[in-house]
Amino acid sequence: MKMFAKAFAIVAIAAAPVAAQPIDGQMVGGTLLATQDTPTGFGNAVGGGQDSAGGSELNQMFGSISGGTLNLGLTGNLEGNFNKLWIFFDAVPGGENVLANDNNDGGFNEINNLAGLTFDNGFEPDHGIRIEIGGGFYAIRQFDLLDNTAGDIATGGGPGDLPLNAVAGGFGTTVGWDNSNVLGVDGASAANAATATKGWEFAIDLNSFFGTLTNSIGVSAFVSNDGGSFLSNQVLPGIGGGPNLEGPANVNFNNIPGNQFATIVPEPATLSLLGLGAIALIRRRR
Repeated sequence: MKMFAKAFAIVAIAAAPVAAQPIDGQMVGGTLLATQDTPTGFGNAVGGGQDSAGGSELNQMFGSISGGTLNLGLTGNLEGNFNKLWIFFDAVPGGENVLANDNNDGGFNEINNLAGLTFDNGFEPDHGIRIEIGGGFYAIRQFDLLDNTAGDIATGGGPGDLPLNAVAGGFGTTVGWDNSNVLGVDGASAANAATATKGWEFAIDLNSFFGTLTNSIGVSAFVSNDGGSFLSNQVLPGIGGGPNLEGPANVNFNNIPGNQFATIVPEPATLSLLGLGAIALIRRRR
């Protein structure tokens, strides 16, 4: 049965956040939120290069909130053909359960080709991150679905500039990225998803990124083609097997078993800060 309340998707946070490790994308770990259950329909990279020639995949998701910082990790890799990795956050009131066609993603607004995509009930993303790499270029960008604004976290010269090691970028975000993963899922099986250790790591200052502290954050991630008009089956949390999802306007995660989002709650030491965060949120919404 589909779970409708965000509370049912809450993942308990243990004592070892991602931020306790180097933010380099090379030993991604922490509190496990989701493990891929679907073989990749977007090809399988086996060469070990930073361009991930041959395919894109998502293997596991890790996350915690501690001391006003969201620590998020994803294992996997993104093919250097401008495929997009989209990470959506439900952190503050408002947001879009069904993506509109008037958003700004900081690039060529491929996010509007995702218009009509319907997330699970209880998940209304308000901010996100868009990631791409191709040729001599890479970009990690923040977008705000409430204000329809966006901007760069980090950009550079493509595979030759990777891996990234604790790059302090925009919107209070420190990022690590190693795109050379060859482990995890392949085109036939998801059984080895947990073997992947490389991918993306983020330490995100809540006030800088979301404009407030928050008592929980929902997260959903997936890979699309370069234009955002075709969705892969690489979604975290997973879709339980099956082919690529194809046209976003035809995708309704409510029709797929389970929830295609996970929810992170703060560690106990962070809870005392939430009163201040609530005040800041009220001021922002006036």
